[in-house]
Parts: sequence; C-alpha cells; structure tokens
Amino acid sequence: MARTLKKENIDRILNHKSILKGIVIMAIPVFLNNLLKSLHDLVDAVFIARMDVGGQETLDAALAALNIHWPVFNFFMALGAGLGIATVAMVSQYVGANRKDLATKYASKLMTLAIIFGLLVTGVFFLTSDKVLGYNLFAYLMGARGETLVFAGQYFRIRSLEFVLVFVFMVYQAIRQSTGETLYPVILNVGGIFVNIILTWYFISVLKMGIEGAAYATLIAHGAPMPFIIYDLMKSKKHIKLDFKQMNLDLPTIKDMGRFAFPAAIGQAVSALGFVIIQSIILRYGDAVSAGFSVGNRISSLLLNPVVAISTIAAAYIGLNIGHQKPERAKRSYEVSRNLSLGIMIVGISIIIPLRYPIIELILGTDSSNSYFIAGEYTVWLLLTQPLMALFQCYIGLFNGSGFSKYTLKMASLRLWGIRIPIILLAMWLLPSDDYRGIFWAMMISNLIILFYGHYLKKGITYEMQVRV
Repeated sequence: MARTLKKENIDRILNHKSILKGIVIMAIPVFLNNLLKSLHDLVDAVFIARMDVGGQETLDAALAALNIHWPVFNFFMALGAGLGIATVAMVSQYVGANRKDLATKYASKLMTLAIIFGLLVTGVFFLTSDKVLGYNLFAYLMGARGETLVFAGQYFRIRSLEFVLVFVFMVYQAIRQSTGETLYPVILNVGGIFVNIILTWYFISVLKMGIEGAAYATLIAHGAPMPFIIYDLMKSKKHIKLDFKQMNLDLPTIKDMGRFAFPAAIGQAVSALGFVIIQSIILRYGDAVSAGFSVGNRISSLLLNPVVAISTIAAAYIGLNIGHQKPERAKRSYEVSRNLSLGIMIVGISIIIPLRYPIIELILGTDSSNSYFIAGEYTVWLLLTQPLMALFQCYIGLFNGSGFSKYTLKMASLRLWGIRIPIILLAMWLLPSDDYRGIFWAMMISNLIILFYGHYLKKGITYEMQVRV
C-alpha cells in the first residue's frame, strides 16, 4: 500500500511524534477549502446587496431569499454530507488496516451513490419549482411572500442543478482526506471561487441579471473543477482511484455503507430541517430581520471554518489509527484537536466581535439599514456561542471517525428538536410579537446543554474497527 498511496501523508497520521503539528499541516488546506465554500454564497450576498434594482426593501427581499435557500439547501445536502462522512470512516479504516482493495471498492460505490442522490434531489427541486407550481414550494412553506418568494423561486431553481456536482466533489474530497491528501481539492476550489467572483460580478453588474445571475455564476463555478476531479480519480498514481468495474451497487454493500452513511445523513438532515423551521420563524419578523440573521450566520460560518477543518482531519486521524490498531493514538488525536479548536475559537471571537460592524457593512453595502443593526446585535450573541460549537464539532469528528455516526444523529436531533426549537416556541408565546431575542437565548442554551450529552455519548466510543474486513 505504501508504494501506491502517498506514503508521507499516511506516515504523518500513523507515526509522526507530533499529532498537533500533523493536524495543523493537514487542516490548513481543508480550512481554506471550507472557507472558499463559504465564500461561494458570501460572494452572492455581497453583489446582490449592491444590485441596481428597486430600493432597500427589494435588496432585503433578495437577501432574505438567500437566507431561505441556505437551510433548505443544507437539508438536501445532508445526503452528500452523509456520503462524505461514510467515505472518511470506511476508507480511512480500510487504508489503516492495509486493505486498499476494500478502500477502493467502497470509494467507487460511494461515488455511484453520490451521482444517484444528486440526480434525485435535482428532480425533487424541479417538481417543486416555480416552473411547475408557479412558485417555489419550499420557499412558500417557509413563509416567503411577494418579492422574496419570486427571488427565492429563481434562485432555488437554478442552484438545484448543482447537486450532482457538489455531491461528487464531497465524496471525492472525502476519498482524498481519508489518506491524508488535503491540498489538491483546495486548488480546485480556488479555481472555482475565482470563476464565481468574476461571473457573479459580470452577470449582476454588467448583464444586470439580478439574483439569477448570482445563481448561474455559482452553478458554473461548481462545475468548473469536474474535469480535473474525473481525471484525478481515473489516473492518479499516488492516491486511491475509482474502479469502474466496482461502481455497481448490490444490496449487501448498500447495507454495509448504510451503517455509516444513513445515520450521518439523517443527522445532517435533522439539523438542516430544524434550521428550516427556525428560518421560517425568523421570517415572521420581516425581511430586515431575516437579512440581518443571514449576515450573522455567514460571519459565524467563516469563523467556524477552522474548527470544521480540524474536526475533519481528526476524523481521518481517528479512523486510520483505529484501522492500524492504535487506539491510544486515535484517542490522543481527538484530545489534541479539541484543545486546538477551542483555542482558535476563543482568539477568533475576541478579534471578530469588535470588528463586526465594518464586516457587516462590507457585506450589506450600507451602515444605516435595519438589517445592519440587527446583524450587529445577532452576531454578538452568535459568536459568543462559538467556543461551545468548537467542542460540539470535535465530538462530531470523534463520532464520525470512529464509525459511531449514530451518535452524531442523536446529538444533532436533541440539540435542535429537543432543546432549541421548543425554547424558541416558548419564547414566541411569552415575549411580545416583535421581540426576536428568544432565538438568541434558545441558541445559547441549546449549544451549552448539548455538550453534556456529547460527553455522555463519548463514553461509548470503543476505538475499535467498525468496518468489516
């Protein structure tokens, strides 16, 4: 295996004396990759906030449409996320156990599932689009009306075409991360983000295509890396390649992959569905509140990216070391990633909170709208919870890397459905109809309480192989 896979990456994970150094080196490309993914949607928000159409109410409606798209998109992205988590868990453990043949087999079949699921989701979006129903069903159910509903219909319909591309990229990235390769996916994403920036500017500012131009630019940007991904998966001499003869699906292997993919996918879907409901509640307070929350969520996402990257690499560390029969090193990998993530998040919020208003102005293009002041208030509350989210993400990395993705499902379900949403509903009943601060309290309380449950679940991790050899 060492002659066919990139030896230095695997040796770093399995043998290097400094786990911290290895995680940092490998997490930096993943962080950049996640950052660039966040910039895809941030680019849309920056240019849409400066569209030369209508007044501030029209711009707020367009930004609210973006905010509606985010949780719905993430709900369906749960399928791709589940496949990515299953890929890291299975491929890393097989590679650690020196079974490249099984790693290749399951990587090939997981890629087939990515294509199938992507096509199915695109079909669902088409059947519920404004071209079929006259309005987008998901946006309507979330409470969008008027200009917001029109903008959402346009944006949803076009962005739905990218699911196959995004799912393929997620599984491809997971295959590479499973063996410690994190750089090449970043290079591909860098190209995509530049394509997105240039085309978004051209479509919106020059061609005056509005929100449709932003959607088309993002779609094309996601498609740009595909030829390079296909070539790498077919011709790579240093990494796992796909075996097209093993891309066919059969019931036994689907069941085997399902042990990892389905709990992870359901956990992601449960979280996203919870955010769909929360966003529907936020829309009750008006487009300005929704736009302000949208900006706060994007700033939070950017700050959380380093922690997500560390969690991703920790999952690969844990999986490979478990497969290589090094449970103590796997456990130590989790502890190092946890401490590093917490430190980064504390430093990050101490920098971002004082600078939040210039950042918000950069995104919105104004410092006097209602959404500007709402975003400033919301961002403070949101960022104060980020150290808790750092610990939350580290639990997810541990559960996914060790093959206990069912724990991810349990934790995600309780956080949103057992704690956050009930508190929001209670606050709506107790507070005045125009007071949205109950959402702040629900967010902070749920992010704190869930850590106690995560600690309880952590005691069930065995650091033993969960894949069948």
